[in-house]
Amino acid sequence: MPPGVATFLRTRFACTDDEVLREELRERKLVPDQIHPDIDPARAGNVCDSLQSRLTLSEPELKKVVLKLPSVLGYSFEANIEPLLARLQSRLQLSDLELQKLVLRRPTLLGLSFEANIEPTLAAVQSRLSLSEPELKKVVLARAYFLGLSYEADMESSLAALQSRLSLSDPELKSVVLKLPLVLGSRYEANIEPSLAVLQSLLSLDEPELKKFVLKEPALIGLSSEDNVAPTLAFIQTAFSLSADELRERVRVKPRLVSCSLDQRYRPRVALMSALGVVVARETLHTVAMHTDVKFMAWLRNKQEQSLTDEDWKALCSLPLLERADSLHNRLK
Repeated sequence: MPPGVATFLRTRFACTDDEVLREELRERKLVPDQIHPDIDPARAGNVCDSLQSRLTLSEPELKKVVLKLPSVLGYSFEANIEPLLARLQSRLQLSDLELQKLVLRRPTLLGLSFEANIEPTLAAVQSRLSLSEPELKKVVLARAYFLGLSYEADMESSLAALQSRLSLSDPELKSVVLKLPLVLGSRYEANIEPSLAVLQSLLSLDEPELKKFVLKEPALIGLSSEDNVAPTLAFIQTAFSLSADELRERVRVKPRLVSCSLDQRYRPRVALMSALGVVVARETLHTVAMHTDVKFMAWLRNKQEQSLTDEDWKALCSLPLLERADSLHNRLK
């Protein structure tokens, strides 16, 4: 990173040396052979001010954008950035707020050419999946990452492999992508196939059943087979005392049971039930997995055996879910 860029980041955004070094190392990794020219501080300041005004960014938001793409400081706002934003906003019919969110999710968009990079990718994805304009917009807002990819090099083969693996029709493939835009840009061999294989193996699904399963809950193929799918199924079976056959039947009927977070939902809710003396059994699985926090806590209040006052219960509910069981244990000591 040129010294002028580092100095500007420290001055304008009060960046620490660690932040500057981290972004310098990240930039070298992304473009190791590219030499970035130093910047004119006045021009960099104008770029920051203009970008902040155009997208109504707070100072922390502007800092996030610049740190993700330090080279933006050397761009011309009038010649490079504003035309790109205008074309992108017009092409997808984005509101100002939607455009802001898109850039915040994928700041590196500002370094792309609309004509050479973004529009060809949009056109190819829209054509391949027969997306309407609102559908294309929905996918982009959910998965801005794919705009920086090449359709032919980074998406075409994975979509074809997924379609072939599950014998999906074109409308069915479109349905999966609309429900799980994460598919766009995911590598089939590394990300998608392992999850499909684990689901099929652990739940003893034949090919038609696997297809039906994915069409019902596409989010499952976006989960890691090792970090999400397998441990979640194992926890459900053990915690709720299910046989292998019962587990398969429950999940076949309600695939979303697998996509609920193990660490953010199952474990803390089961721990809280245990702390309150509520039996964790197969009959409670749906409640633990599917209820909103408010509904779950109301159900738990009726089942719990501890004599908590209304004030104590209100205080318990105000805590983050992950802290409730420990807080209760400490309170009941």
